[in-house]
Amino acid sequence: MSAMGDPLPTHDTPLPAPGSVTGVVLAGGQGSRMGGVDKGLQPFHGVPLALHALMRLRMQRGDWLAHSMINANRNLGAYESFGVPVWPDTLGGYAGPLAGMLTALTHTETPFLLTVPCDSPRFPLDLADRLCRALIEARAELAMAAGPESDGRVRPQPVFCLLSTHLIESLERFLQAGGRKIDAWTAQHRGVVVPFDRPDDDPLAFANANTLAELHALQQDRVPG
Repeated sequence: MSAMGDPLPTHDTPLPAPGSVTGVVLAGGQGSRMGGVDKGLQPFHGVPLALHALMRLRMQRGDWLAHSMINANRNLGAYESFGVPVWPDTLGGYAGPLAGMLTALTHTETPFLLTVPCDSPRFPLDLADRLCRALIEARAELAMAAGPESDGRVRPQPVFCLLSTHLIESLERFLQAGGRKIDAWTAQHRGVVVPFDRPDDDPLAFANANTLAELHALQQDRVPG
């Protein structure tokens, strides 16, 4: 576990407690590498990716999560059938995952938000627990997961992020100024990186499916690519 950003939060912020986190599945992308299909609706073992991610949020260990939602920009009726609120980006033009994060922050009523992408169907069931505990220990404003990639190196996976909702104004300013890279924004704040590289951690936990071939590989328990 490693810290990043300024040595102290910019001001006093609450710390996670049971029921203080809202989870969001980010499914607002264009799916350009999948030929323009709506990625969140593609099946993984017969279940749409976004619904699969939503189910994994509901299965998170501990009592941290109180609510869940989906960020999507098309086929809203299909996403609404999953039984949670669905919110399109507040910014136009498919501005990337940060736009989805901002949208979710706008509609979050709990002190913390946990973001997960729709295209990593094996993310850990203890994701919320480990990020919350790390954020408490570091007294940070945000925590992000890190996981092994195809070369074996453990790297941050910034779309898997637990963040304090007071960061909404900072994120809004960053996006309005044209910023789009998650790590460029998170570097402005007190954060902690949490490695998921224990012997019992799934090495494919953060593998994502950008193409239909990669999605098929994940269904076969193989490394995408």
